[in-house]
Amino acid sequence: MTATVTPPLPATDVASTKRSRRGRKLSRTTIIGRWVAALLFVALLLAWELGGLAGGQRMFSRPTLVVERFIDMVATGDLWHNLFATVWAMLGGLVIGMVVGVVLGVLMGKFAIAGTIFDPYVIGINGLPRVALGPFLVVWFGIGLFSKMILAASLVFVGVLFNVREGVESVDKDLVDAMRSMRASRWELTKDVLIPSLAPWLFAALKVAIGFALTGAVIGELVGASEGLGWYISNALSVIDITGAVTALVLLALLALVMYLIVIVIERRYLHWRSAAR
Repeated sequence: MTATVTPPLPATDVASTKRSRRGRKLSRTTIIGRWVAALLFVALLLAWELGGLAGGQRMFSRPTLVVERFIDMVATGDLWHNLFATVWAMLGGLVIGMVVGVVLGVLMGKFAIAGTIFDPYVIGINGLPRVALGPFLVVWFGIGLFSKMILAASLVFVGVLFNVREGVESVDKDLVDAMRSMRASRWELTKDVLIPSLAPWLFAALKVAIGFALTGAVIGELVGASEGLGWYISNALSVIDITGAVTALVLLALLALVMYLIVIVIERRYLHWRSAAR
């Protein structure tokens, strides 16, 4: 009888097989994690409902009452009116904060003198409680949209600045030197080295900045406003309408979640090469 010897797989096939097994394992882990998260969510809702029925309704309301209030807000138009006011304040502050943070971060990362000049101011602004700044912005700019945008931007730009500065300082110097040895222009260095190196830092900053921008917008609405979800919370609590306040809180959480998922989708499309490398 002749023994059959199976030739060893090429190195590339072995690596591909390992990746596919790891992908299947990650897929199973993801599915299990999502099921556990869904069950935990249902358990929390059930505990909240039972707690409300047991006497906690005056403090925390109940999910069924929140759904009823949500439907009522949709029917009366209060939902869209207040939601859009908060969204515009958040997006405006996010854009302003991102632009200021990116510009200052690049300057401070590339030029030491810029870091020396701006560091004390950035540290001072970062240490300033923004809640205390809110009433001043209302006095200076009124209760309109602009004061909320500035407050949100003041929360956003510091974190973006730190991330961008760190990204600029961590750019591979050997890669820059190699590009320069090939007589790459300044635009080619920016397009092919700086932007790809900064992209992961920017997306990481953006994920955190969403929460900061929403926080700044809501704080501004709590301090002084005539519309918005923050204003709705303040107005509801002033008449002991716990269900209304909790409904607005749930809407804020959903808004933050939706914005975060949008960033995740954009990041996966733009940084697909990074996911493949991982």
